[in-house]
Amino acid sequence: MCDKGTQNPSYLDEENKNNWIAIVENKEQKRINFIAIDNCIEILREKGTKDNSCDGMLCYETNVIFVELKDSKLRNASDFIKKAALQLRTTIEYFRENYNSANYNIKSAYIANKKTIHRNYIERMERFETETGCILRIENRIRIPSSPKF
Repeated sequence: MCDKGTQNPSYLDEENKNNWIAIVENKEQKRINFIAIDNCIEILREKGTKDNSCDGMLCYETNVIFVELKDSKLRNASDFIKKAALQLRTTIEYFRENYNSANYNIKSAYIANKKTIHRNYIERMERFETETGCILRIENRIRIPSSPKF
């Protein structure tokens, strides 16, 4: 998954690894739809001004994964993680208000950065899950879980 900045939507690119911010691991080759949100779907505040949103979402089977891509140099990871979590939270609330989110079994959100984040953000991740009902992962490898074997 790639993002070229504030004026362009995020996109998928399987060829140019230098542009990758997040990698989607899909070992079972499930059919996944990628929907760009930022710069494509306008989310408005109550007063009609544009609100921040995450970059996109991955949908497969009955699952949705919200993704915020950051191409940060990590001078202060805490700052961009705080902003990214807010963008994810806004998008998740919009999704719940405008779509039948009860139709999805697993809801998760990722904050992805090209660089590895070495600090532990467990408390922030737990608070995000309590507030949104979505599991938050701060990593650049998005793993699509395998189907259970019966």
